[in-house]
Amino acid sequence: MLRCAEAGADIVDVAVDSMSGMTSQPSMGAMVASLAGSPLDTGLKLPHISDYSAYWEQTRTLYAPFECTTTMKSGNADVYLNEIPGGQYTNLQFQAYSLGLEKQFEAIKKAYAEANILLGDIIKVTPSSKVVGDLAQFMVQNQLSARDVEDRAEELSFPSS
Repeated sequence: MLRCAEAGADIVDVAVDSMSGMTSQPSMGAMVASLAGSPLDTGLKLPHISDYSAYWEQTRTLYAPFECTTTMKSGNADVYLNEIPGGQYTNLQFQAYSLGLEKQFEAIKKAYAEANILLGDIIKVTPSSKVVGDLAQFMVQNQLSARDVEDRAEELSFPSS
C-alpha cells in the first residue's frame, strides 16, 4: 500500500487496526504512522485512529466465535498460490468444518486453485468465489483430482451452485 501511495494512488484500501491482518486489509494505523511527516502525510491523527480501533476491538469480541482464528493465527502468503479472496477464505474454512472436512483444509485450498482453473480462471467475487469453493470441497470430499473432474464430468453430481 505504501508503494501504491508513492506511485500516486489517491486512495488505498486499509482496515481499522483491530480488524486488520489475517485475511483483511493492512492496518490503517500502521499506514498513517508510516506516512506521518512525509510528503504523503494523511493528516489523520493516530490517537483518533487508536480510539476508533479500541471501540471495534471490543465489538469484535462479540463475533469471536465466528472467526477463523481457531486455525488461523496470522496472515498467510498462500493466497498467491490458491487465490482465495479473504472473505471467501473464512467462509470456506467454516464450511469445511461444517462438512467434517476441517482436517483436509490444506487440500481444499489446493483444490480451490484447481477448481478455479477448471471453471475458466474466473474473477472471484461473490457469488463466483463460492462456486469455486463449493467445487473445491466437492473435489476433496469425493477424492477427485482436476483430471478426474474433467474425465468424469458427465457422471458426477456437481454442487448446485
